[in-house]
Amino acid sequence: MRLRHLAMALSNLPAHPFREPALEQYGTDGETAARWLFSINAEDPFEETDGVIDLGAGNGILGIGALLLGAPNAIFVEIDEEVCKMLQDAIASLDLGGRCRILNGDVRSVNHDEIKRDIVIMNPPWGRQTPRADRPFLDTAARCANESIHLLHGRGAQHIEQWAETAGWVAKRWMDVDLPMPPIYSHHTKKRSSTEAAMWWIKRPAR
Repeated sequence: MRLRHLAMALSNLPAHPFREPALEQYGTDGETAARWLFSINAEDPFEETDGVIDLGAGNGILGIGALLLGAPNAIFVEIDEEVCKMLQDAIASLDLGGRCRILNGDVRSVNHDEIKRDIVIMNPPWGRQTPRADRPFLDTAARCANESIHLLHGRGAQHIEQWAETAGWVAKRWMDVDLPMPPIYSHHTKKRSSTEAAMWWIKRPAR
């Protein structure tokens, strides 16, 4: 699949309803997701893995993109029940149901051994509403990923490398992006803005 076709497919997914500011339910736009996933696939091909886990999946844009690029299967973990229903519809519309599993619940409640996959990919809460809100996602990813964790986070995050080292991984920031930030919550005063974000590739250290 070409990059522009992937971006179009992801941009056409049903939009996240963004109902809970406390959960920091911010989406990843189709263009950004496509460029990120395309770059991952060039270095860490999805089709050569045993599958991916999308933590805090929202509308499933990251996991669905990985499937469209050849991942054999995807597990989506999402706490919002209504969002899970929307995600199910999105998966069905692309005829991907046979390769997907949706888990409705907190990332802290998943059975790590049961859902382990080679790659975890996520855009977790950045902790701007609740300090350290990303930590359950990071810790769950470290327990669920066999090979790689691909993380989207605020560009100013200072703790990723230290967290990875403590958890026995190695983190490398390898992409920067200005993430579009539409006014989705009442505390947003600008009609449209962006926020500085970055992507980290977190891998197990070489033996």
